[in-house]
Amino acid sequence: MAESAPEPPPEPASQPRPPHPTEPRPLKPAERASRAEVSKCIAALADGQYGVASHAQLRACGISASAIDRWAASGRLRRLHPGVFAVGHAVLVPDGRRLAAVLACGRLAVLSDDDGGAVWGLCRSSGSRFHVTVPPGGVAGGLRPGIHVHVRALRPEEMTVHEGIPVTSVARTLLDLAARSTDEQVAAAVDQAIVLGLYDQRAIDATGGRGRAGLARLRKVIAARHPQSHASKSGWERTMLPLLEAHGLPRPEVNGWVDAGRISPDLLWRDRMLAVEWDSWAHHPPAPVRPVRAIQPNLVL
Repeated sequence: MAESAPEPPPEPASQPRPPHPTEPRPLKPAERASRAEVSKCIAALADGQYGVASHAQLRACGISASAIDRWAASGRLRRLHPGVFAVGHAVLVPDGRRLAAVLACGRLAVLSDDDGGAVWGLCRSSGSRFHVTVPPGGVAGGLRPGIHVHVRALRPEEMTVHEGIPVTSVARTLLDLAARSTDEQVAAAVDQAIVLGLYDQRAIDATGGRGRAGLARLRKVIAARHPQSHASKSGWERTMLPLLEAHGLPRPEVNGWVDAGRISPDLLWRDRMLAVEWDSWAHHPPAPVRPVRAIQPNLVL
């Protein structure tokens, strides 16, 4: 993938804190936690975070800094990044390693780019380094051991938590992927977002802004799937159009958007309120079809 172009200077604004995995309530100085309570807190923390925890989270459970050092020296804690540990897990699942990278970059960090895409199921991660985005004024951007830190100003709606991992929204993830990927890779990610029911044209329109890296490529890829382009994703659709024309039937929109970009039926005669689904549910899961009837009850499916 090509390196992303630098983004324009962010507009001055206070950086919101993204929602993060559950953090234990810090103990007050007057509180004394028993060993059993500390162990229970740490076990619950590790279970809810794929077996990883930050130094601050461990301290909030009631363990002292010196005890953390002793546990790390004895192997009870395994250091993954500065201030981030694996708790009782010799082998971590991929999401555990991803969350550890986010924790290593501070409380405002979110997973992004192809690693964010991997969390959403849109693409594979590069595997060489984890991509994490932090706000201006956070940790320094560039390369850290095993982590590529991107400094970007994100809006609150561009950050979320998915499967317990702070991550960029689907719309923002697609935009960041477009800045570093080929047209074919971006098209595959967009198609996968549609298949998974995650595609939201309104969110993409809100995320895209003048000068944002990747915006031109993402718009080009989406335009290829716009109703006016009559884009076709499967072989039967390409053969169906000549058949309809041979019988004098009006040409439909192919994969045209309904409900502001949330639904894309195979063939759509918008003026007649008629839509046709032909291929497998793998391309059009049943769940998104119900909102179409609720929003456009006269549309025939």
